[in-house]
Amino acid sequence: MGPCGLARLYWYKLLHYVARQRDRLQGQIDGFTQSALTHLGEGFDADDDPDDLTLDILDDLDDDPADFSETSDTWTNSPKLTVIPLPSNLGVDRCRRCMAEDLIPLEMSLREGQANDALHNLRIHLCNKAILFRTMVRQAKSQALKTRAWSQVTLVQQAVSLHASIYTKTRKQMMQLEPGQDQLQKYKPLLREQLKISTAVGDPNARGQRNESLAWFWSVEVDLGGSDHSWNEEFYRVHWLRAKSLRDRWKEELLVVESEMDWTCNFFLRKAAQWIERMGESSANRLWGHACYSGRQSRMYLLLAQDAQAAFQDLKRIQIDDSDE
Repeated sequence: MGPCGLARLYWYKLLHYVARQRDRLQGQIDGFTQSALTHLGEGFDADDDPDDLTLDILDDLDDDPADFSETSDTWTNSPKLTVIPLPSNLGVDRCRRCMAEDLIPLEMSLREGQANDALHNLRIHLCNKAILFRTMVRQAKSQALKTRAWSQVTLVQQAVSLHASIYTKTRKQMMQLEPGQDQLQKYKPLLREQLKISTAVGDPNARGQRNESLAWFWSVEVDLGGSDHSWNEEFYRVHWLRAKSLRDRWKEELLVVESEMDWTCNFFLRKAAQWIERMGESSANRLWGHACYSGRQSRMYLLLAQDAQAAFQDLKRIQIDDSDE
């Protein structure tokens, strides 16, 4: 058998393996769908026919119905297109009508775990991407090394996109379950610009990153356990030091600004006192024009001092929480 025959045989075996895995997954989905009547109660389907379950659930989705066929044969061995009868797909109102509200917190717990796993993997791959830029891309001196380095970066970027997509879809399903305020605060929308890596690990002293901060998902409490997460620890260590330095710098800036407020008011008051002294000297020497001008200048600085004190007094009343620092 020649090379072409071996390649064709390899693809046949690969397609056969994919088909067997698809049949296995479809069988599991069919078994779960058949048991939906047991978990969701008798009121779930009026005719007790689980064959049209997929089409009933399909009506609740945002997909275009024109993309699907009206027959259930279309869904045979198509696990990727099959909608699993979960409370997030059925809707909260429908679960309540079926007296299956106890399933909603169960799925919510599973979705939270899925979201945590996605965020954990997302952070790991972003750390790996930053380290690849530091250890391979920037150290590559030849075209071959650069090509190899960028190939690994591309693989890591594909993993980042995969886990970002998983989190986005998971959060979309969680929104269908009417999450609480704490869950909405914890699981925020994931934006594309938040998936950019930080160069602080590769070059902590680089210009233009003084006020940069990590995205929200870096502060979510997710276990960073694993076989080796030393790169994660270095990543967090560098950013913790940068955040602490930024916090200390702004605390020092706050003290300086408050002192500058007092210095400004003292400057205006001092200038007003100087012009009052000059007005007295001019009046003693019978220089009435100089005295009038000095009185006008002293009045101007007194008004500036009063306006500054009123404005700064309102600013000093603003309380800054520790979480805002």
